[in-house]
Amino acid sequence: MNFLTDEEKHKQMLKEIKWTFLLILLVAAWHIGFAFALDGIDVLICGMPLWFFVSTIGAFVLSVVGVMLLLKFVFVNFDLGEEVEGGDGCDK
Repeated sequence: MNFLTDEEKHKQMLKEIKWTFLLILLVAAWHIGFAFALDGIDVLICGMPLWFFVSTIGAFVLSVVGVMLLLKFVFVNFDLGEEVEGGDGCDK
């Protein structure tokens, strides 16, 4: 666990928010883009139209891979609470 100052915590949280929002926009653009782009194609995969398969299943895969990348490269494990020295932080 990393120990960060309040300013460093704030910067890290903003970084995590920005990258997460970018992933949301990417997945939404993928889902909507392929749904409309492949709408006129009459190909079925497992009984589902191609646009549904690529749009929905692809968005799920993209989401999972994106979250794994965010966890590996962007998110940092740090304590949001304040550290209390010499005890467990409980009032007695």
